[in-house]
Amino acid sequence: MPQSLFPRRRRYRTPALQSQEILLPFVIRLPGRTYPYYWQMPPTPSSRAEAYAYGRECAAHLLQWFKDNPAYVSQGLLSRIARDIDFTLTEQSGYWLGFFNHLERLISLSAQRMNVYAYTDHQHRIMDAQVERSLLERRVLKKSK
Repeated sequence: MPQSLFPRRRRYRTPALQSQEILLPFVIRLPGRTYPYYWQMPPTPSSRAEAYAYGRECAAHLLQWFKDNPAYVSQGLLSRIARDIDFTLTEQSGYWLGFFNHLERLISLSAQRMNVYAYTDHQHRIMDAQVERSLLERRVLKKSK
């Protein structure tokens, strides 16, 4: 695939989360909507292979965004993208298939380099500690009133 068919590759470091997300090639602002639209694709592609390739390229942009903005990981960006995909548009299914298949490949590569369950247990402990901290802070605030 010629690179010119794809969005320009870039880095995504800017100060504000909202200004960063809108830089992704598939995120746009729509009139009458107070939040971005997270799945704007070009018109129907000339071939299924082109759609798959474009979807893979969009996945690469998303992964670069996560790499450049680690503080914003786990803030629901992938769920906002999935929410805005119209899975009934079969002529555009190559875009989201390429996108999600590429993410699956890269998730698999990442998982190969770690003990997945040990990492998950670590995340559980972090979340439990955050909940406990929040409860303690509320108790302190109630006592001080």
